[in-house]
Amino acid sequence: MQNFDAAVGSISILANRYQHAEFTAPYTESGLVMIVPVRSRTREKAWLFIKPFTNAMWVLIGATSIYNGFVIWLIERNHCPELKGSISNQVGTLIWLAFSTLFSLNRNKLNSNLSRITMVVWLFMALVITQTYTAKLASLLTLPQLEPTVVDVFALQNRNATVGCAGASYISKYLEEVLHFRHNNIKNFSRGDEYAPALRRREVAALFLDLPLAKVFLAENCKSFTMTGPTYSVGGFGFAFPRGSQLLPSVTQAMLKASEDGMLQDLEQKMLASQKCTDMDQEEDEHLSPSLSPSYFWVLFVFTGGTSSIALAIYIFRAYNSMSMSEHSVIQKLMMAVMKHRGNQGGRFSRKVSDIAQTTPTNSPNVTKY
Repeated sequence: MQNFDAAVGSISILANRYQHAEFTAPYTESGLVMIVPVRSRTREKAWLFIKPFTNAMWVLIGATSIYNGFVIWLIERNHCPELKGSISNQVGTLIWLAFSTLFSLNRNKLNSNLSRITMVVWLFMALVITQTYTAKLASLLTLPQLEPTVVDVFALQNRNATVGCAGASYISKYLEEVLHFRHNNIKNFSRGDEYAPALRRREVAALFLDLPLAKVFLAENCKSFTMTGPTYSVGGFGFAFPRGSQLLPSVTQAMLKASEDGMLQDLEQKMLASQKCTDMDQEEDEHLSPSLSPSYFWVLFVFTGGTSSIALAIYIFRAYNSMSMSEHSVIQKLMMAVMKHRGNQGGRFSRKVSDIAQTTPTNSPNVTKY
């Protein structure tokens, strides 16, 4: 630093460099980050059609459909001949009712108001769920969302993977002494345009860069790579001055003022926005957003389940009352038959006594005449 009054650029602020120079406050966000390739979250494309909903959601849909189908079958079976028959026929009809959204009972007419109300609420729930499923599946097939191939440093170390970094920088020493990578597993790159090809060819499993350089790299490669893992604290970038330089306080004060006014942040955003993504035309992977759980539809399930349960309870109550009235009617008929039978027996007894009296002879030998 004896030949220059100042040094500006991507100069990392390190402790051992203070022996030769002094630095301003960092003018960028400091840190060391890991960049890795991305991959599709969709592993099993053959089962993509079940991804819009969670397993619990599918189970709840099936259980609700079977329950509603059972309620409709129970209420309508006395009115529809096709709902009767053998046990296998009734089970098949019940399953068909449970999972069919188009019904043709008695020329598309339901006979009971209870089954009509149940059907309306059920079909409304089915409409919402089917439309949601269609939209979610379409997003899975069209919109890209990827995940990192490596999530942390420990995964790299367990795989004994090779990592890359910028040549002639402190990062190689940091990876070896602090993060405990083997020296043979660290590859230095002399040029920035070597990073992306090395990651794509799997020459290195991850790339370690200073945070400002990582942002520029990701702005140019916005589809194929991502930043993952923790940010390791390092000094950041600053301007260097000879030790005891009288310019250092003034420059540091000016940089702090620019940072407090938001000027440095605006400059960084404009610089990143000017970077053109070079892998925009690369083939996009499938988008796998989180599957929808029953928590998104619990109101619908409670509504349709409650409606079906109320309809079932009313049907059972009516059936019980009808059965009670039938039993009373049968008892009354039985009592009338018994009374009629007893009346007939009494009449026959009187007629028999009268007949006996009429057939008794008046000139009996045992009768004494006076």
